[in-house]
Amino acid sequence: MRQVIFLFFSLFFITVCCGQNSVKQHKVDSLILKLKKDSAHIFRFRKVRPFFSLDNRNSFIKSAPVNVQGLQVGIVWKERHTLGFGVYFIKASSKQNLVKKGDANTTVDVNRTLSLNYLTAFYQYSILDYRYFELELPLEFGLGGYEIKLIDPKAPLGAPPLIDKKGGTLIIGGGVGITIKPFRWIGLTGSAGYRNALDKDKNVNFSGFYYQYGAWVDLGRTYRDIKYYWVKRKKCRHHIADILNNKN
Repeated sequence: MRQVIFLFFSLFFITVCCGQNSVKQHKVDSLILKLKKDSAHIFRFRKVRPFFSLDNRNSFIKSAPVNVQGLQVGIVWKERHTLGFGVYFIKASSKQNLVKKGDANTTVDVNRTLSLNYLTAFYQYSILDYRYFELELPLEFGLGGYEIKLIDPKAPLGAPPLIDKKGGTLIIGGGVGITIKPFRWIGLTGSAGYRNALDKDKNVNFSGFYYQYGAWVDLGRTYRDIKYYWVKRKKCRHHIADILNNKN
């Protein structure tokens, strides 16, 4: 009789333990399956995604170095084509020799200030796109306006500029861009190209080479990795630990 009772309680205990383990395993399997679905959704291929870039270039205008500050906003289509709009600003000061006409032509040193603002429509195609390296061909077409002032530093205070010109310009540019990506989220980028400006005033020449270099940050990939590794997966591990510790 004692052996029957012992056998009965042993079977009951084993059944309860197996049932509990089965429930726990089912909950754990459900959490892992959900994590896999979340991963597939977060890292899914996106046909269209937004694009944003701070585009600060170095260039030359009449052999004088200038900095071109810009902002690009657009979309990336099928991870190969990037298109959108950009806005650029140039504000530069330099010295220049000016021949003053009069009874006797004289040459004076003047202060030259330049302002150039233009809006572009741009397109760039990714020729090569590997894990650590990317090669792109950018093209742009833009319209803008400029103002050039030549001021005699020896003139009385409040005197008008010797020359004050304003006008419009048509800009076409293209080049090549390279991005090196040693890490998933950050790397180095650089580009070089030529800007051709079709100015109405032949004495104004904004055409010239430009180059750019700086840090590359993939904000989209950074966001996806943080969402998966630091939020979804961490939360899943905590839930699994709670289940195995009989908290759920």
